[in-house]
Amino acid sequence: MGWLLVGLLLVLFVWGLRHRAQLEASGQKAVQMLFVPSVEQGTLVRRGDELARFIRADSGLILRSQVPTSYAAVIQALGAGQADVAWIPAFAYVLANARYGAEARLQVVRSVDRFSILVTRLGPGEPDRPEDLAGRRVAFPADLAGPLRADLIQLLDERAPGWIEVSVASDVEAVSRLVENRDVEAAVSGQVYSAPRDLVGDGRKEMEYRRPGTLRETRIVHTSAQPKPELSNVYYGCVLARSDSGVNRLEDLNGRNFAFSDETSTSGHIFARALLQRSGVALGHVLFAGGHPNVVQAVRDGKVAAGATFYSPPSAANRRDGTLVGDARFLILKNMQTASERAALLDEVRIIALTDPIPNDVCCVRRGFSKTVWERFEASMQRFLETPDGRSAYYDLVAGVAAAPCKDADFDEFRTALTETGVSATKLLEAAEEKLKRRRAKEGSGS
Repeated sequence: MGWLLVGLLLVLFVWGLRHRAQLEASGQKAVQMLFVPSVEQGTLVRRGDELARFIRADSGLILRSQVPTSYAAVIQALGAGQADVAWIPAFAYVLANARYGAEARLQVVRSVDRFSILVTRLGPGEPDRPEDLAGRRVAFPADLAGPLRADLIQLLDERAPGWIEVSVASDVEAVSRLVENRDVEAAVSGQVYSAPRDLVGDGRKEMEYRRPGTLRETRIVHTSAQPKPELSNVYYGCVLARSDSGVNRLEDLNGRNFAFSDETSTSGHIFARALLQRSGVALGHVLFAGGHPNVVQAVRDGKVAAGATFYSPPSAANRRDGTLVGDARFLILKNMQTASERAALLDEVRIIALTDPIPNDVCCVRRGFSKTVWERFEASMQRFLETPDGRSAYYDLVAGVAAAPCKDADFDEFRTALTETGVSATKLLEAAEEKLKRRRAKEGSGS
């Protein structure tokens, strides 16, 4: 019986070798897919394996999902042909493209839950409900479009007949016309959820940054009943400060201690530093905290006056899971057990400013990757996103809701913006590679 079992195992082993040889001979060798370690590694490994299993069952492609130690390791793997497909930040992509000819194929698309609000001045005789705006002037921003605009116009037509639309460019300009020019009786603004003391989220809060007292002098008299989802292919960096630190504007950070997330982070360093420089801020001691949640914690603990992390407007998932916000604070909020704990953090740590927009993460392939294999991969990937489990896994992997086709030229403006920051992307990559080399040497020595 024992010899029979040994013989059976030998047959299976030989069959496995022949099957693997047949797959490789027919172009079916395993596709190596890498993710940058942007969130908890266990989650990336588990969800990446789910994607790999689906694609194999759906398309027949053998997919192996891995999470290297850094974006520099992913770039090196693309260059050495050890990675076929990689999900990496736009910053890492432009480096991989410049050095090794990596090709952009998909870009992560995120969903933003946006409301609309109607704002009036606070004071005797000022409108305090939509009906009071009949025959009155309302500043209406051009960038509020689609269903939100249509619903609000319908409401005003029904409840404030004869209202007069005053077209302006943006939410902030609408509120400015209300509180500074005072030539309108109301202002319309888009709104996303933001923490109570944040200075982002809608035109009132952004105007408060520019003109302290705006929030005290105005009130919201109407908010749309339901948010409308908007798709976005960009995110931002932000500057966070303790609410009681006396930091209300970027200029208040002159000479103060500051935490960046990591030297190679686009949102948590490169674009944030450019924002501070444009504002003429000369920081005091600078700390690289080693990660976005570390920055949030350093600010909350008072170790620094402020810090820089990534920012995205919250999505429906943030509302469902109780984390409420889409910036780096949610990485801490999701581990808190009670609503009161979460409320305390959002009250203590606030956002005071956003950077310029940054392209969302990119799915790229190595130079020379098979077009036929890519087409099978992409088609299966899109079918994965049509399933509830697939959408959930994809959100955990890249915080996205869709994957949109893209090309290298789509990142030309981003390249220009990187150049204008004065940061040498090549030097940052070389520094990251040196750090990776030291880590590998340490691991190889067994220490």
